[in-house]
Amino acid sequence: MSFLIPQALWALPAIALPLIIHLISQTNTRLVDFSTLHFLRKMEHESLRRLRWHQWLVIFIRTLLILVLVLLLARPVVKGYFRGWISENASTLSVVVIDDSFSMSGETSQMGTDASASATWRAGVALELLHEVLADQSSRGRAVILRLSDARTIYQGSLADMPGVDDIASLCKPGYHRDNLTAVLDTLSSSAFQNIARLYANRELYLISDFQAHQQGALRHFRSDTTIWNGWHFFLVPIPRQENNVAVTQAEVETAIPLVGELMDVAVTLLNTGRESRRKVPIQVVLNDVRSGQLVIDLNPGKPKTVRFKVAPNEPGHQLGYAEVDRDERPGDNRYHFHTYIPPQVRILLIEPPEVDPSFLRSALGSLAAETPYIQLQAIHPTNLTWTPQDKEVVILNSLTVVSRLLVQQLEEFLGAGGNLIVIPGPGTDDGLSLSTFQEQLGLPAMGPTPLVFDSPLSLDRETLGTSFLGEVFQREAELDELPQVSRLYRIYPRGTDEVVFRLTENMPMLTRASYNNGTVFLFSLPFHLQWTDLPLKGSFIPLWHHLIYWRATNPALIDVRVDDTPILTVSPRQATQSVTLIAPTNVTSLIIPDIRTRTVTLRDLNRPGNYILAFQGQNRSGAKQTPDEEIRFRVNIPDEELTGGTLNRSALLNLLGSDRTFILDESGSVGERIQQARFGRELWRPLLYLLIVLLILEMIFGNVYHSPRRPARESPRSERPESKRL
Repeated sequence: MSFLIPQALWALPAIALPLIIHLISQTNTRLVDFSTLHFLRKMEHESLRRLRWHQWLVIFIRTLLILVLVLLLARPVVKGYFRGWISENASTLSVVVIDDSFSMSGETSQMGTDASASATWRAGVALELLHEVLADQSSRGRAVILRLSDARTIYQGSLADMPGVDDIASLCKPGYHRDNLTAVLDTLSSSAFQNIARLYANRELYLISDFQAHQQGALRHFRSDTTIWNGWHFFLVPIPRQENNVAVTQAEVETAIPLVGELMDVAVTLLNTGRESRRKVPIQVVLNDVRSGQLVIDLNPGKPKTVRFKVAPNEPGHQLGYAEVDRDERPGDNRYHFHTYIPPQVRILLIEPPEVDPSFLRSALGSLAAETPYIQLQAIHPTNLTWTPQDKEVVILNSLTVVSRLLVQQLEEFLGAGGNLIVIPGPGTDDGLSLSTFQEQLGLPAMGPTPLVFDSPLSLDRETLGTSFLGEVFQREAELDELPQVSRLYRIYPRGTDEVVFRLTENMPMLTRASYNNGTVFLFSLPFHLQWTDLPLKGSFIPLWHHLIYWRATNPALIDVRVDDTPILTVSPRQATQSVTLIAPTNVTSLIIPDIRTRTVTLRDLNRPGNYILAFQGQNRSGAKQTPDEEIRFRVNIPDEELTGGTLNRSALLNLLGSDRTFILDESGSVGERIQQARFGRELWRPLLYLLIVLLILEMIFGNVYHSPRRPARESPRSERPESKRL
């Protein structure tokens, strides 16, 4: 403990005044009339004992009164929270980092209709109080204010010239971004900034955030890098989570191959991020601007729940939708977008020799093309290769005995444009050798040259059907225990990057999916011949091809894009030479220049959730722009860590940054007063003042022991007066 005015301690000897006055008063005597000694002896055992106890109590109270009064004049203070902290305000560098990520957005119960700009988000109240504390510091201090999403410096200069709290709040208003504490660390750890920081005696870092769990690695850097952060002190201002908020954290189309007129499954995951249980929360799914389903569920705090909707697309093309709950304290996470695609028309090219008879595959594809206008079938001879790779979505090679160099070149261009190639071997003895040569040229999985013949037919492995994206084709067959059987096949040797779509018993691959350039190759291990398999006679044969030809290879980078991501999309050589326009959900357009050398398009400025359109626009001979001939649509959502990330508690924060130099402002009371207490210590004038008031009241109660009322004695003749005794 120390004193701000130690000169007042010279008055401490005054605490002996009550005792001195008491001792002096004992020398004064007075006469008391009494009638008999009997009453005097009785008073010695009762009244005099009580009288002495009151006297010493009053002396003690008055002594404490003088002591407390002297201490109030001396202004005692206790030591500050930080060890080795100097006791002056001047020469202070205050770095304020404000979290403006999405998790900081939302409303609080403290917000009113007339709230200022700084109170329009959850950290506004803390920012106002902190701004007031910094503004009261000496003009010799310096302030640096950064925002957490992009490490941008909002202000750097003298505390006396610091902008107003509303100006700071308007620049740090939370958006849909993720926090980027690593970038802030890079800025603060730079040699230029540290050279400035060393000029100040006090170096303090204020961090206003909700401290998501994924920040652990970055926060640990403050403690591990002692060469930079030695001598710094940290003030953490945790922002509590909302009381009442439900977030839609995921919405995905689970149906691997959605088709027009058929039900597809949409899985929606919700999370109660508030502190209170929610009952009967309505959630709806909207597909192509039409509400397609609604449910009511109960949600407990911190417990995610997944519900499934069945919706039926009524037309092909891009299926744009979202799952949504009612508006609550954080409206930004009440909607989650999903997207899938059904080709408006699948143009199929079947290349097979005429000697394939019967052609079960041509019959199945012909029936599909007759049933739906979305499938267009063209069958050609292997020697008549007059086709354009860009005009086909699916190419099927069935029972080819010879693969020419021209066909290999055409297929390479076709796969480079993102096409789907399906390869089916023939039953001839030399077909395996021909396919092996073809596989080597395209870098596909190897296939044995001779078939394996089984004594008893193999059937599809039931365990792998549920994990395959084509497994739903055989669900009805599996329930009836009528799975296709295979008598012989070519042995396929998948590589590490290949996927076995269907597997037979004895671990024999039947259908393998491999990637080549931008396209996908499906490789069957057997021809559709009755001596090899009874699959053409099963009811699942036509549905298998229906789903297989509708399968579209998509760029994995565009499956699940998040705000601030910069995905790189691979395009065809023709698209790389076209004009590319990015259309945001707000209908704001921006021109993108593809990289012709790498045939890629880098997408930037994805700064808000919604559905985006990437439009490719060609030019005619005169150079005039034509209407967009191709579109790629994708959805953008809020990053997962901003939706579902947990928060760090007090003990975790102190452990990460060091408890001896970290002060957490998570309690009620004045922020300015508690910061001053952590810096310079705590004055004890307030508890001393309360003690002084209590002592004054006690002195008024017990001090009347010396002033008890007395009745005046009646004068009597001297001869009639009783005896007197000196007290």
